[in-house]
Amino acid sequence: MQFRVLGCSGGQVPGQQLSSYLVNEDLLIDAGSTTAVLSLKAQTRIRNVLITHAHLDHVMSLATLADNLFGIDGTIRVWGLPDVLAGLHASFFNDTLWPDFTRITGGNQSSPVLSFHPLTPERETPIDGLSVTAVRVNHAVTSTAFFVENAKGILLHVGDTGPTDKIWSIARRKKKLRAVVLESSFPNRLQSIADLSQHLTPRTLASEAQKLRRPSIPILVTHLKPQFRNEIITELKKLKGLRVKILRQGDSFKV
Repeated sequence: MQFRVLGCSGGQVPGQQLSSYLVNEDLLIDAGSTTAVLSLKAQTRIRNVLITHAHLDHVMSLATLADNLFGIDGTIRVWGLPDVLAGLHASFFNDTLWPDFTRITGGNQSSPVLSFHPLTPERETPIDGLSVTAVRVNHAVTSTAFFVENAKGILLHVGDTGPTDKIWSIARRKKKLRAVVLESSFPNRLQSIADLSQHLTPRTLASEAQKLRRPSIPILVTHLKPQFRNEIITELKKLKGLRVKILRQGDSFKV
C-alpha cells in the first residue's frame, strides 16, 4: 500500500500542516489538513476516512472536505470508535459549529456527503480491499490506533497516545508488520506536561517502541509541536537501538 504524509505536525504554522495521511489515494487517516494540501480532484477520490480521535487538529479538514464535495453526489464513509463518532456529532457536525453533513441532501446530492460507521475495537473490518483493526490507546479523549493491512503488509498508525500496552501486545503477533507511526509531541524536559496531556516525548517514545521487541521495524515519528520541533529532533537523533525516521510533509512510502 502507498502511504503519503499530507500533514504530520502537532501544531499549524506555514509549511507544517496538521495530521492527515493518505493511503492508496482513497483512504484518509485523520483529516487535520486534507483540504489545505490536496487538489479538489484528489479530494473527490477519497472514499473512506479513519478518525483516530475527535481533537480539532485531527478532524478540522473533515468539515471543509464535506463542504467542498457537497453536490458531487458521492458519500464518504467516516470510520471510528463509537465514542469518537459521537464526539464529532455532538461537538462538530452539530448545526452550530458546522452543518451536519451526515443529514444534508439537495440539488445533485442525493445522499449525505458523510456517513458515520462505528468500528468494534479489536475486530477486523474490511474497507475497500484493506483490513482495518481499531485498538484503544491512552489519550485525554478516546483515541485509536489502527492496523491497516493488505496482502503484502501491515501499517500500524498509533495516533495520539501516552504510554500504553495493549497495542504492543497485539503488534508483536503481526508478522506482516512493516512500519509504525508513533507520536512525539514534547521534548524530554516537558515530560510532566506530556504525561498530563497523555502524549509522548522522545524518552517515552523509545520506551513504547521497545515494547514491540522488533527493533528492525521502522518507527515513523509524527506530531512534533512546531515550537519544540528542533529540540525534539535533537533528542530523537540520540536514541539508540531503534530505526527512527522523522516524518515530513510530502513523504511517501510503500508499506
